[in-house]
Amino acid sequence: MNTETIAVFIPIIAIVMGIGAVIIGIVSRHRQLLQRVDLRHRERLVAMEKGLELPPESLDADVRRPRFLLRGLVWSFAGIAAYFSLRGLAGAEESMLSLIPIAVGLAYLIYYFVEGRKEDEQAASKGPAA
Repeated sequence: MNTETIAVFIPIIAIVMGIGAVIIGIVSRHRQLLQRVDLRHRERLVAMEKGLELPPESLDADVRRPRFLLRGLVWSFAGIAAYFSLRGLAGAEESMLSLIPIAVGLAYLIYYFVEGRKEDEQAASKGPAA
């Protein structure tokens, strides 16, 4: 194989492997959640058969409110990094494309500071879930 062919295959393989890893992650996470729901259902059925009092439904530790602060910071800083790298490589006009991830990050941050803190305070006032 010559170097031009290898240079073409590298991004194709990287994209295919990246998408494959994401799909595998999504499928495994979904299967894990289904197993947890099934186990909780079986546990509740056994408790009902034995005549025990059912514990109140609680949210799993893994089923939490998304972390809007983290998402906002990641999107914002990724947009800022893209702006400076595009400005150096392509020019000022092309670097304006990086305003899109910056705007997404700012939207997440605005939501966090307006609504997210209210949700955190409500969750803290209810106490830890049983």
